[in-house]
Amino acid sequence: MKPGVRRILLVEDNPGDLRLIAEALRHRGIDFELRHYEKADDAARAIESCGRDGTELPELILVDYNLPCGDARDVLTAAAANPVLAEVPRAVVTSSLAPQDREHALRLGARSFIYKPATLDDFLEEVGNSIAALLDPRADTAGAD
Repeated sequence: MKPGVRRILLVEDNPGDLRLIAEALRHRGIDFELRHYEKADDAARAIESCGRDGTELPELILVDYNLPCGDARDVLTAAAANPVLAEVPRAVVTSSLAPQDREHALRLGARSFIYKPATLDDFLEEVGNSIAALLDPRADTAGAD
């Protein structure tokens, strides 16, 4: 992997949202490598084995809230149980407006609950800024949670 490439583990079942998140990263000028999972159970297993299977640790874990074969709570629980991921920021990127979803995610270790805006420009700006802030908390970015 090239120097400066950010390793992101993304759990997202919607191909359109996967493309939008990648575009939001490019929009912010972030060079990235995605490790992508569509189902919560597959992502949870991968996260449980992080640090033991020889793959590089992610610098950020992004999770959609509603997923096949589980939800963000399963993925966040797996991340919290793996001590090698203790310093890796986690965020939920979702269209859910339910306060209980946000509360669950934050309680399980998510640093941010990022809402997916409906318009392309807002998505690129708001999601991109929030992810950039998680990757570099010292950066001057707006929209971080």
